[in-house]
Amino acid sequence: MDAKISVTTKCNAHCRTCPVWKYPGEDMSVDNFVLMWGKLMDSPHVHRVLLNNTGDLYNHPDHAGILKYVESHLQKPVIMTTNAELMDYVPGIHELIISFNGGNKEGYEHTTGLPFERVFVNIRQHYEEFKKLGNLEMHILIWDENAASEADILKTWADFPGRIRISYKYDNQMAEDHTLDPFKRRERIYCDYLDVLSVWPNGQIISCAHDFKGETNWGNIFTDSVESLVQHPERRKKQTEHILEQWTGLCEKCNYNTPIWGKFNYLR
Repeated sequence: MDAKISVTTKCNAHCRTCPVWKYPGEDMSVDNFVLMWGKLMDSPHVHRVLLNNTGDLYNHPDHAGILKYVESHLQKPVIMTTNAELMDYVPGIHELIISFNGGNKEGYEHTTGLPFERVFVNIRQHYEEFKKLGNLEMHILIWDENAASEADILKTWADFPGRIRISYKYDNQMAEDHTLDPFKRRERIYCDYLDVLSVWPNGQIISCAHDFKGETNWGNIFTDSVESLVQHPERRKKQTEHILEQWTGLCEKCNYNTPIWGKFNYLR
């Protein structure tokens, strides 16, 4: 399984697609990060680590120290996602994903609340460092309020030294679905988040990245074994519910496990 980590729940973006920035932010201490990392690296249950649960890691006060620690303790694949506005250090990990949700200035700023020019310049100044990475991608969400900007994406990022992926799935946990009509589907399926170890900054295991308030509690990575967290009875209960197509609690209004036609498309 993947371990999906919130090193911090703070985020400098004010995305319309995600409410995490509306809540008080929380940071994982460096000591606890080291404790957690050792458990994840040692566990046979964990295949890779995703540094992209909620929040943006560059908002952590010691993000450089944490990333340098990760670099020196790479025993499994590590993927990090960032909006890149505050990116001041590019770690030598297996894959870096830049979330840039808009094809032009108007659509980007409307979606993210971030300044287009500043983020654009900051990404470009790291091109030479990006070229040293094994995998680099830019992920862009196209939804009903920034639609028809695919041509602008290719023009804006003509020299981006990585792959560019468009997603048409508007994921949310707020009873809203702004997925473009041609891609919408209504049926729901078993949610793959239930097979992910989602870690909150306080070590708490939450159900998924859409639990923005950390309401679920399936154990704690700092005090419990990874085996017990994988087998936690509340996780098993929720997995059974989804197998039976029962959507309760946080899952009731969430559309993450609603598949769409053509989930994503690589422009390059």
